[in-house]
Parts: sequence; structure tokens; C-alpha cells
Amino acid sequence: MKRKVIIATVTAAVLIGGGTATAFGVAGGDDGDRAGTASQTHLRPAEHDDDHADGQDRDDDGRDHDDDGKDDGDRAEDTGAGALSHDRAARAVLKAVPGTVTELELDTERDRLVWEADVLGKDAKWHEVKIDAVKGGVVTNRVDDHKDDDRATVRAAKIDAAGIGDKAAARTGGTVTSVSLEADRDDHDKGRWEAETVDKKGQEHELVLDGTSGKVLHHETEQDDD
Repeated sequence: MKRKVIIATVTAAVLIGGGTATAFGVAGGDDGDRAGTASQTHLRPAEHDDDHADGQDRDDDGRDHDDDGKDDGDRAEDTGAGALSHDRAARAVLKAVPGTVTELELDTERDRLVWEADVLGKDAKWHEVKIDAVKGGVVTNRVDDHKDDDRATVRAAKIDAAGIGDKAAARTGGTVTSVSLEADRDDHDKGRWEAETVDKKGQEHELVLDGTSGKVLHHETEQDDD
């Protein structure tokens, strides 16, 4: 007579300290009992929350983000928060390369907040200069051979980058994030300044100012998405 298949009761023991559950199973057949195989399942420990107490999280790229998901560097770039003022940045640029600053813009480069500047040096060469926007040191100083030669526009402008930034800040009550000297559309020998600021309410301002008198020719505002 065939022996009945005996199914052993599966016993599970959970080791609380190590977080491991071990199950043993034994089955029997006509040829007698066979030793069952043991299988182990490791339970993963509870994962830790990435949230920081200050409400900031760190993404896979290692950069901090606030609850709105906006990178801290981008926020500083957009608002000028924590950065050297435009006039101090302009002085630092001219200390590195004496001449005329034609563009000054707050930007983020490799997680570092910098002021990027174009300068027509007294050596008659165009230079690209980058200033650490927090510490004030020179990050980059090189000759730019690919810069468009708009020397006539530079000569026509009577107000420098720092001065035009002061006028834009006074007009908007905000922090300057960029100024740029451009050729006038109707008269290329006449310069005009374009400036961007952000006020305390987070509202962005874009202005166009006369390169000779500093008079505001155009002013529009845009509410920051943040």
C-alpha cells in the first residue's frame, strides 16, 4: 500500500533583533521522507525620511531644494539674495580688468553663484570675467575673441554699468540681477541699457534706459512664478 504523502506544518520563526524571517518546509513521498529546503527572506529595515528639519530636501544631484522644489542657487540667481550687489561686483570686475563693463549678469555655474561680465579693456581687447557673487573673488578672467565688436556703442554710452544699475534699483525699489549695454535699434552708434531687477515682493522688472541720460524709456513688470 502506498504511503500517504505527509505534509509537515510550516513553522516560521522571526528573529526580532535581526529583522529576518526563516521558514522550514518538509515533504515526504513513497521513497521516504526527504529533507526539505530552507528559504530565507530578509526584511528591509525601515527607510529613513530624507526630509530635513529646516524643510529642505537634497535631490540625487546633491543640491538643496526647498518645499517648492526650486534649487537654492536658482532662487538666489533670480532674486539676488545673498549675492554681492551689482555695484560691488562691477568694482571687482574693473579691478581685475580696467576698462568698461558692458554686461553684468547674475548666474549659477557648477552650484556657484557668479556675476558674469563682459569688459572692453583698456588694452582694446574684450574680456570675459566671472566674479564669485558671495566671496567676491575672480573665478574666470580670459580674453574673448568671439565678442561682437560694438565699440561705437560703448563710446556713446555716458553711464556705466554700476550707475545704470543704481537708476534701475531706485526706479523699482528692487535688487539688480542684470544690466546689459545694447545698440539702439534706430541709431547703432547710440547705446541703451537693458536692466532686470526683482523687488521685495518677488516681482520682476525689465527696464530699458537711455545710454546717455539714464532716462527710463520702457518699464514692464512680471510676477515671479515662485
